[in-house]
Amino acid sequence: MHYVSTRGGDVRADFRSVVLSGLAEDGGLYVPASLPVFTEKQIASWSWLPFDELVWRVVSPYVGSSMDESTLRALLSDSYRNFNHRAITPLEQIGHNEWILQLFHGPTHSSKDFAAQLQSRLVEHFLGEVGGEALIVGATNGDTGLAALEAFSNCPGTRMAILYPRNGVAAEQLSALQAADPERVQLFPVDGNFDDCQTLVSRLLRNWPLDGVIPISFNSTNWVGVLAQIVLYFHAALQLGGGTRPVGFSVPAASSAEICAGYMAQKMGLPINQVIISTNSNDALHQFIHRNRYSTRVSNRTLSPAMDFSLFSNLERFVWELYGHDGSSVKALMEHFEGCGELSIGNEQWLRARVLCDSYAVDESQVRDEVIKLFRETGSAIDPHTAVGVLAGRIHRRSLGAPMVTFGQIAPARSAALLSELGVWQTEVPTTPDIFAQPPYLGKGDLDGLCQALLSAQQRHV
Repeated sequence: MHYVSTRGGDVRADFRSVVLSGLAEDGGLYVPASLPVFTEKQIASWSWLPFDELVWRVVSPYVGSSMDESTLRALLSDSYRNFNHRAITPLEQIGHNEWILQLFHGPTHSSKDFAAQLQSRLVEHFLGEVGGEALIVGATNGDTGLAALEAFSNCPGTRMAILYPRNGVAAEQLSALQAADPERVQLFPVDGNFDDCQTLVSRLLRNWPLDGVIPISFNSTNWVGVLAQIVLYFHAALQLGGGTRPVGFSVPAASSAEICAGYMAQKMGLPINQVIISTNSNDALHQFIHRNRYSTRVSNRTLSPAMDFSLFSNLERFVWELYGHDGSSVKALMEHFEGCGELSIGNEQWLRARVLCDSYAVDESQVRDEVIKLFRETGSAIDPHTAVGVLAGRIHRRSLGAPMVTFGQIAPARSAALLSELGVWQTEVPTTPDIFAQPPYLGKGDLDGLCQALLSAQQRHV
């Protein structure tokens, strides 16, 4: 297995190089040159496997010769030891052929733990082989940064740089970020939104200022962020259909990594009949699927804050697949998007996406109504992000005969205040912690200031 860049060129890398990276050398994203394809019989034979064994079957072809089998098996098994449910990601039935895949039983109670826990162990292993020091860098509006912070807390040879919107992180999450060891973690509040943070990180990775320090992205621009999600589709489909029955998925669009992963899982042979991209009022992905118009825009603050942005890095990988791995076309499209903030793909490629994907945007009143309705009818409490996916899945499912699985990405307890207000949550709502004083913030395009701060910290560290 080898990897290439979504933007073509002569880039060619093995799995180890991809793990220890931010972006490809030409500014694109690393993608496998080809996908492993499994037969229906092979996939069906996995239905009895425990979770870590299934992970090995799905992940090992992507690792190739970069790691021996026994080491990889042990690493994968260890990646899920801090999850607090014996099923790792259990399924909860909420209606006729309607299910929630609970992805919030990891150490920080969000789906971001799947990628972060796997990535930290892969980085530790490969960094031990090549030696040197790495800076784990990325942007967050809460969940992604906290998952990375927890996962890399004891990873030798690494430090972290986390960018976040100055006024866009919940108080309790901000307090958790600011409680990190300042000797290992640099925090950079940015005077802008999450999209501005993402853009600044991408520019940083393309203009890396630290000689001798390996830049590694903890966002899903790193291929591990997608790979960890592919497994989740296989797990759910095998539980509900044994690998032979078509299954649909509704994915609250807190990341385009899940969308890309679903498309790839189907190409690998999994019988997925539909992926619904469910959004809140920040509907950039909905507009892309529904109208073939994707653009960055001002993000609204909603009840589902993990989806309050419009810049989706993994859309580039999805477009690369839709264009049949044509790197030159993808490069032209993405450079146009980076220049003007708008993107439309060819009609043939858009129709290819629509064969699998539908989309729906859910407004705030619908979110509240769905949380209350589901609790009254099933006794299940769900957070607003999951409510977005559940409603979209119910409205837009193509087949009542195929199970519809919503990705439940965040634990209900994280939305205790809202659930209590709606009469759903029955336990005491935790008080909001005090917020520490924030460090000086960066202007949303201040790459020079960010680079200078990293250089100064590196000199102190040395």
